Amino acid sequence: MKQFIIILTALWSLSIHAAPAVAELPEDACDSLKCTKVMKSILSGFNNTPHAVSLEPAVYSGGCYHLGNLNPDHEHFAELMIDQLDNGTTYFSTMFAYFYPENPYASWDLTKGRQEATDYARQNARITEGSNASRVVMTNSEGGPAVVYYMRQDPATKTIYYITYGGFGPQSTKIFCTMNKNQ
Repeated sequence: MKQFIIILTALWSLSIHAAPAVAELPEDACDSLKCTKVMKSILSGFNNTPHAVSLEPAVYSGGCYHLGNLNPDHEHFAELMIDQLDNGTTYFSTMFAYFYPENPYASWDLTKGRQEATDYARQNARITEGSNASRVVMTNSEGGPAVVYYMRQDPATKTIYYITYGGFGPQSTKIFCTMNKNQ
């Protein structure tokens, strides 16, 4: 009986300190309707495009809006690259640019994306494909989710609807982006 109590106590302790589960799809992305009209439009595009992203190497870029500590009406920009390592492993890399007058990533190709990708992304940013969406979970030093990137892609236009959760507490940020494939 004593061993049973010790085992139950250990399991309870592990469940208390376990990292929060990461949802397959973003939940309450608009924080109960605090989104701007543009954010709602991007979320609608995400919700109405039930397709995972293509794993073909490519660079995408586009406009983003932040629900957090930045002006939610100000457009920022992001770059998203999907690429493969020499061993065939697919990875994801992204960068955000704030307060630029125009998209600084619009002319990037795979060569430039590969030059700018970090070793951390190459080693850790793995795309998880769900039945109708893709996501990347970046963890903190304790193994819990620090940033989660959710993606869906329109197979006809190649547009990626991209929603980022930066943190999971009161200081969290959500970023809503529409990404187009760079030529």
